[in-house]
Amino acid sequence: MADLYEPDIGAAYYRSKDAIKNLKIRVKLERVTSASIVPQAILEKQVGDGIEMKDFMKQDLTTPKDKDEYIFTWQQKVFSQREVETYSHEQNCVDVLEKNYHQEVLPLREKGRPTIRLFTYVGHDKYTNRNDAIQFVTTSANERPNFLAEKAANVRRRRTMGTRARKSENAIVPKINIIEQQPTEEAMKHNHIISTPEQTMYIMADLSPKDRDGTEEDEYVLCTIKVDGNGVINIKPDFNKGKKAYKIETVSMGREVFEYTIEHASKEMNRLEYDRERKMYRELYSRHSEFLSACVGYEFEMPPPDVLRFLVYGEIVSAKDFEYEDLYIHYFVDLPRNWTADGSQQLAGVTHTCSTKVEDRDNVAYFSFPFSFEMFYKNDTINEERKDLLPQWPQFFVEVLSLDSWQRYRTEGYGYITLPSIPGVYTETLNCWRPVGSSVTAELRRYFIGGSPELAEPTFVAVPSTFEGSHLSKFGFRTETTGSVQIKLNILQQSQAFLESADTKKKMGSLLDRLGTTAAQMNILNVLDAFQKARQRMISARESLVKDFKELTLTGAAGEEPTLATMDSPRS
Repeated sequence: MADLYEPDIGAAYYRSKDAIKNLKIRVKLERVTSASIVPQAILEKQVGDGIEMKDFMKQDLTTPKDKDEYIFTWQQKVFSQREVETYSHEQNCVDVLEKNYHQEVLPLREKGRPTIRLFTYVGHDKYTNRNDAIQFVTTSANERPNFLAEKAANVRRRRTMGTRARKSENAIVPKINIIEQQPTEEAMKHNHIISTPEQTMYIMADLSPKDRDGTEEDEYVLCTIKVDGNGVINIKPDFNKGKKAYKIETVSMGREVFEYTIEHASKEMNRLEYDRERKMYRELYSRHSEFLSACVGYEFEMPPPDVLRFLVYGEIVSAKDFEYEDLYIHYFVDLPRNWTADGSQQLAGVTHTCSTKVEDRDNVAYFSFPFSFEMFYKNDTINEERKDLLPQWPQFFVEVLSLDSWQRYRTEGYGYITLPSIPGVYTETLNCWRPVGSSVTAELRRYFIGGSPELAEPTFVAVPSTFEGSHLSKFGFRTETTGSVQIKLNILQQSQAFLESADTKKKMGSLLDRLGTTAAQMNILNVLDAFQKARQRMISARESLVKDFKELTLTGAAGEEPTLATMDSPRS
């Protein structure tokens, strides 16, 4: 049971909808070790060894205890004695913040400080920025930050409602040269910013002996409070909540031990204010929900009847085993007959240039380049000359190229894939090839001055959509196998036909129906279905007729000796 009352020195996280300015924390600090050995030695030296115990106890009880208590609000600046002495002299104040502190500490020299040992460091103090740089995991004095900790220390957090956030609203982002190839250490420290804004406040204690002035080594952190832009409050250590007080020991010669407690001192809302706030939030959420519904709509967006909506969300993951480095990929989608796309839809694109690195003896270039397409299928015409009623699916083509430092580009390979007709997630590998010239001159030109044989029609990698013949011959076309491109595909299909229940009558035409068939096509399918049923009836009637004919043949072919079939039936 004793473990239940031990203090928890870990961090605690709270989420509050109230304004952070209403946060109040009460801190009580008390020294628990007595430095009475030194006064007793001095007293014995002055009076002698004949001192009575009751006189010493009386003197110890009359000595005031070393206690301190204060209620801190969020980002409230409470000065320490060292800061009062420093900022009271104007020559020690350089920047604007220190000059403001100079004006604030002047009245404190006359009226006195509100606390004895307790003080704070707020978000814009130098201690806060310096202390957030590297955070140690243990309390060991031998702990040293590793490489990751040193690099992560350069990642700063934005201030909530700071000047940087206000200035960035009107900032202009350059459209060229936004990537610095060789950033300096100072530039990395200045530009690496975590997107979540955060503010920090430290509640400190000056545990220096009273017979000398305090220094930075005598300042100890009692509580760290961090608040981010999402309303999450991080308090380390947590409130005591009835548990034992926290202990802190100084590293000076006296090894003094202090105990302190942290309590939540914010004003609690009464029942009326609580109900009023809950009602206000309900109205706010209700209005926000109505606003979103007005923007999005109450009905689910559906394509027109007899239309298939085909969506592709993909990613060009990597390319490997190509001859040269600094690769980039030109990709596009070829739409066959009866497929359309919106006029603003981009069905082609070019990736960024990516360098390669060696992985398991393969030269791999990781692109992680996303792309998306939205296409529609609708078949409004019926061509009796075409025997295949199944539609053709769009094809995804890639052309891999390389670019060197002399701005010489080369064609590294062509590849394609037919987009899957079944919705789902796919990871596909496109094996590529490139055309080869008929002489060594083409390869020499490719190596020295760049350039290589290219396809006049990139869809020639597969069967071109403009080809009308029955057979496509590529005999005599010289190619060379190059590398491969890996892509990820997320296929989605949407159609009103998916809402209809499956029926046995639609087995033959279910695919065409889901791909947007017309009423004329449905009539043809109904005729074919009726023809199949009539054919089955004709086949069954034919089988019964053949069976009866065989029985009659056996009966007519019987001679003088009756057969088994004629003995059971009367003779004519």
